[in-house]
Amino acid sequence: MAETKLLKDLIALSRTCSFTKAAELRNVTHPAFSRRIRDLEHWAGATLVDRSKIPVRLTQEGRELLVTAEYIVARLNTVSKKIKSPGHDTNHILRVATGRYLASTLVADWACKMTDAIGRELSAPVSVQIRTGSTPDMVALLQREEVDFLCCYEHPNLSVPVATAGFQYLQLGADRFVPVCSAAEYSLAAYDLLDEFTPIPHVTYLNTLSLHHILSDHLRASSYALSPVAYCDSVEVAWALIKKGRGIGWLPWSVVAQDCKAGTLRVLGGRQNEVPFEVRLYRSKEPLSVAAEMIWERTTR
Repeated sequence: MAETKLLKDLIALSRTCSFTKAAELRNVTHPAFSRRIRDLEHWAGATLVDRSKIPVRLTQEGRELLVTAEYIVARLNTVSKKIKSPGHDTNHILRVATGRYLASTLVADWACKMTDAIGRELSAPVSVQIRTGSTPDMVALLQREEVDFLCCYEHPNLSVPVATAGFQYLQLGADRFVPVCSAAEYSLAAYDLLDEFTPIPHVTYLNTLSLHHILSDHLRASSYALSPVAYCDSVEVAWALIKKGRGIGWLPWSVVAQDCKAGTLRVLGGRQNEVPFEVRLYRSKEPLSVAAEMIWERTTR
């Protein structure tokens, strides 16, 4: 890779359009600056500067390299500022924004695994800061750089307002909602999702939750005879009410798998009654703290 100083030389030349002015800007002599541009051209294997006209201009190849040069230099400057800042100790903190259910399950497992591994690599403890709330509020934290990562659901019915131009993501996990009821209640009521006439007590979610929006299309398109008996603001509350026999509800398979295997809960219907969804991890394209960058790199492996 070309030395950083040569990339800075190219940036200076693009802004001044003059070898003389660019050399002054870079605090080197005109001949030395010219040699460095030649070195960069030799490394690139292409002519980067059109010297036939005054003022000089970058060639197409030069302009293409300039985009990358500006990106690399900007990122290095940002990292340097983070390291030198008074709060440089934040380099050993993992900051995550997410929802309540994800915070206690997938995110907790991932965060513990990653901070333990990175802590060993850095020979220093890496602490965890997990903040929970509604998706819009958590997105705002990411956009204000108050957290390193946003972990949230992804589904066609959801719109996560994170500008893709400034952010990137990876899939952290996948799950599916399955309709369940307590085994005891099933033996008494024999709930049948194909019965369009007999009302079925339904434990559902408040429309402020992402879970509600993930399920909404499926429930609207179905002919289930659902009769809401409870509106919950979390998976945990819905899970508790369903286990107490209040009715049926759609819960993540990761939550109910053990209960279903143990015979406490009963799955209703088949695959056609399930709703798959994805869990994504978002981050800014700008440099993060040392620990956060190492965690992102390890997660992408």
